[in-house]
Amino acid sequence: MADRPNRAELDPSPGAAAVSTAPAGGPGGARIVVNGQPREVPAGLALPDLLVQLGLRPGSVVVELRGTALTPSEMPSVHLADGDTLEIVRAVAGG
Repeated sequence: MADRPNRAELDPSPGAAAVSTAPAGGPGGARIVVNGQPREVPAGLALPDLLVQLGLRPGSVVVELRGTALTPSEMPSVHLADGDTLEIVRAVAGG
């Protein structure tokens, strides 16, 4: 079964680097959408770095980028750009 992290779970934990939800992009910023929530991140931010900022372990989630599921081996080479849309789903074991 899969569990899509809710908005509160995607907010950085205290002490973690903040991911802005500001609507406008500044120089060097990229406006992206994560699980339906707009965010602004530094242009070229590596996907694993975003996941860490969101308090998620890169190996514990499935990420869909622009409608295409990424394999774990693809994630390290993904760098975010303006307009990217991500869906992040966390696998949950149980029955």
